[in-house]
Amino acid sequence: MPVASPYSLRFLDQKILREIHSLELIARLLVEGMYASRHRSPFYGYSVEFKDYREYTPGDDPRLVDWKMFGRTERFYVRRFEMESNMNVVALLDASGSMAYSPLRPSRLAKLDYGRYLVASLAYLASKQQDAPGLVVFDQDLRCFMPPRQGQRHLFSLLAQLETIKGEGRTDLVRALRNTALRLRRRSLLVLVSDCYGNEAEVVEAIKLLSARGHDLAVFHLLDEDEVEFPFQALASFRDVETGDETMCDPLRQQREYLDRFAAFRSAIRAGCLSAAADYVFLHTGMPIEAALREYLLCRRRG
Repeated sequence: MPVASPYSLRFLDQKILREIHSLELIARLLVEGMYASRHRSPFYGYSVEFKDYREYTPGDDPRLVDWKMFGRTERFYVRRFEMESNMNVVALLDASGSMAYSPLRPSRLAKLDYGRYLVASLAYLASKQQDAPGLVVFDQDLRCFMPPRQGQRHLFSLLAQLETIKGEGRTDLVRALRNTALRLRRRSLLVLVSDCYGNEAEVVEAIKLLSARGHDLAVFHLLDEDEVEFPFQALASFRDVETGDETMCDPLRQQREYLDRFAAFRSAIRAGCLSAAADYVFLHTGMPIEAALREYLLCRRRG
């Protein structure tokens, strides 16, 4: 299958994604044409990209003095340069049972599949930018930890690992994030892809822990479209896919209460992310994945 041009991304719907079995190809299709600038360091060094001028102070290297500027102003100025830096980009993917929820519409992707495609695309993008992608897969604890590395062989290993992931087990987001923080030694960009189920206060504290350790954090709050809109109508028994607990519910009578509680849950996670200086991107499985990538990249550019 040929690689699509950037203008064909709007035709890359979820039905097509289901028919493509190569995560590497999906990642290329989704990333193609997206904004992919290098990450900029706030520090200054001897790179080839000029930044600006500042006045000379004793101790500065005389080789940095701009003599043409001196000729025009009769004052000494030194040139400053911006230093490009490689960054670790580590995706943290929730693979608990709740991420494997089967949507009402079989044509729609499950949360875990949506998350896998998103993580694959971010890893491909990071590798393309000469950054080092890494992967953490978790449920109650870390199921997989691939330290960030550069190189195409590592990228293919990461994509192969994503191919094998199944949604199972209970969620302990707090424990997983704490254990991740202990393993990551170098400051990194961490991209959390999760439905963020659990005690909201504890989830927010775990997010703040990662931020307090100096990591740059982006949270992709991923829900199924059914969880967002609650489109159920008939009396039904709802089962927790992680615990097996069941409850009988009349959706038409309880829809308003559900939507209010859901809005409060989403608001608490968003407020917690903002208080931790983390990017917050809300997603549901009815949204095009390329739109999610674009939103992420715009967040990075604004940052």
